[in-house]
Amino acid sequence: MKVVSSRLIGTRVIRAQEAGIQLFQIRNVLGQHRDALVDRVLENLANYVEYKFHFVPGRAEWLVLHQALTDLKRKDIDPELYEPLIRKIQRREEVKLANDYFFLDIDETLRNQLLARSNFAA
Repeated sequence: MKVVSSRLIGTRVIRAQEAGIQLFQIRNVLGQHRDALVDRVLENLANYVEYKFHFVPGRAEWLVLHQALTDLKRKDIDPELYEPLIRKIQRREEVKLANDYFFLDIDETLRNQLLARSNFAA
């Protein structure tokens, strides 16, 4: 049994012993945490983009960025990006989630949209 703690979603227990099922449960918990973090970013998206990328999005950019993050919530987590975190959970009995990998995912999604819409360079 593994215990994964998150300030955003609380404590989740991974009960599966079989590796494939355990991986599915871990990815599910990581997805829940990422989605909760995305919701927080969406609450104040314009300020987050200005702070993180030194760019003030107009209405059109804001809509595109908002949609990109909403779409991110519909996707499963990228196992390559989250591999170190997945391995950490697999090795330990208790893990407290930090936000670094999740912000990498969110920021990359936003950066890709900004780059696609302009000559933005971050």
